[in-house]
Amino acid sequence: MRARRLMAACLAAALLAGCGVDQAKWTSPRSTVPAGSGLGGTTSGAPAPVGEVFAWENLRRVDPCGLMDDAALTPLGKPAESRLRDYSQCSNYMKDTQGKELNLTLSIGESTPVKPEGGKTVGGLPLAQSELDDHTACFVTAVTDDVANRGITVQSGASDPGDLCTPARKLLESAVDRVKRDAPKLDLAKNTLVDEDPCTLFSSTVLSTVVGDAPRQRASGLHTCVWNGDGVAFTLGFRLGTKPDDLADVAKTTPVNLGNGVTAQQKLENTSGVRCRVEWSHVSLPGDGERGEVVSLDFSRYDSKSGEDACDKTQVVAKALIPRLPKS
Repeated sequence: MRARRLMAACLAAALLAGCGVDQAKWTSPRSTVPAGSGLGGTTSGAPAPVGEVFAWENLRRVDPCGLMDDAALTPLGKPAESRLRDYSQCSNYMKDTQGKELNLTLSIGESTPVKPEGGKTVGGLPLAQSELDDHTACFVTAVTDDVANRGITVQSGASDPGDLCTPARKLLESAVDRVKRDAPKLDLAKNTLVDEDPCTLFSSTVLSTVVGDAPRQRASGLHTCVWNGDGVAFTLGFRLGTKPDDLADVAKTTPVNLGNGVTAQQKLENTSGVRCRVEWSHVSLPGDGERGEVVSLDFSRYDSKSGEDACDKTQVVAKALIPRLPKS
C-alpha cells in the first residue's frame, strides 16, 4: 500500500510540474499493443482494427486539445478553454456537473509507474489507474506500449476530494475512441519538428563525442531522447514553448552562432558537476507570436572533467543536427 501511495504521488508531482516521469526502468524495445486483440472486455465501442493506429509515429501528430473538445468535455460539466501545453499535452480547467472545480490534463506518450491490474481495459487497451490517498487527483492510462508501460494518460484533479477517477476514465475512453476513428491533427508549420523521432537523428560517431561509445538510449515521451554514458547524460528534445531569445534576460543565457542561419541561447552551469544547455526556436507556431517549436540540447557530466568544454561539445552536436532538421 505504501508503494502504491508513493507511485501515485510521484506521478502527481511529475504531471503537475509539467515534467516527464523517469522511464529508465520501463523503456526497452517498443511493443505496440494491438487494440482489441485478446485483451478482454472493453469499456468503449468496437475494438480498433489491428494495425499501427497507436504507433508512436502516428500519435506524435495527434492534437491532444482536439481530443478535449466540447463533445468530449460537455458530458463532464462546463468546459473552459483548452490549453495546448506541448505537442502532446493539453489541459482544461473546467467545472464539473455540480459546478465544482475539475482540472483535466491529457498527455500522449507519458509513462506510468503503475502497471495495469485485473484485466481492466479502455477501448480494448490495458488500463492503468492510480489515485492520491486524499482523493484530490486520479491518473488513468490507456497503455499503448506494454513494454515501456506508456500510452494516453488523463490526469484529473480538484481542490476538494471526490470521485475524480470517473471523469478521468470517461475522457480517456472518449480520447481512445477518437484516435481509433479519426484522430485530430495538430496545426503546425510546414517545417514542423513534430514528426521527428529525436532518437534517430544522430550517428554513433556524433553521439560518441558527448557520451562515449555504446551509450544507453531511452525515449522520454514522444519528443525527447536521452543517452547515458559513463558519468554523463545527453538529451535532445523538441517542445512547444516561449522562444529562447525572448527569455534570454530572465534565463541569463548567452547567444551563440551555430551557422546555417541559427543563433541559439546557451547556458553553462557549474555545481558539483557541469551542465550546458543550448536551445533555439526552430519555427513559430501558426497564429502565435510568442511561442515556437524549440530545439533543446542538454549535456551533463556528474563530476567535472579537467580540460573539458561542455558547451563546445554541445555546440558540435548541435551543428551536426541542424542540417538534419526539416527545412521550410
